[in-house]
Amino acid sequence: MKHISKILVFLVASVALLTPSFAGSEAGKDSARYYKSHPEEFDTKRVDVDCIFVTRINGGPQVEGVSFYLAHTKDDDNNMRGGSIVVAVLTEEASSFVKKYGSMPDIDRGSSERVDSKRLRGTFHLLEHGHVYIDESEGPAHDLILEHLEAAKGLIWKGDNTSGTPNRKR
Repeated sequence: MKHISKILVFLVASVALLTPSFAGSEAGKDSARYYKSHPEEFDTKRVDVDCIFVTRINGGPQVEGVSFYLAHTKDDDNNMRGGSIVVAVLTEEASSFVKKYGSMPDIDRGSSERVDSKRLRGTFHLLEHGHVYIDESEGPAHDLILEHLEAAKGLIWKGDNTSGTPNRKR
């Protein structure tokens, strides 16, 4: 009986200690984690994410006329990183896209450090096996992706499976 009460006390203490770690675990709206956790709900809908910066996805087969980027987002609701999501951009608009969202985080070093973000809008698309991306062009990039689906799936898969941090020199 004494042994059972010790186990019960241990379980209650464990639950009490672990409960706060799950508070706020629901991703905040306007973050990549939020849209990626509900992909069926947002497929073909217009979405907005708080983009901190973007990085180009290189390598693998390319889709002519489309450039793929990883948009790094923030989660204001939980005061943390919001994950990353693949963004399809028409190649002719790629340089202005990078100029608008930046290739490095823009940190405001005022009284409190704050990472600035810009609103990235586009159409959310779900491909097979749960791979998702945002079509920033609102249609033309998606049409090109559907024409070259196998090549696009490889790049989107590569973007989905990155750590979300930019490459650094070692």
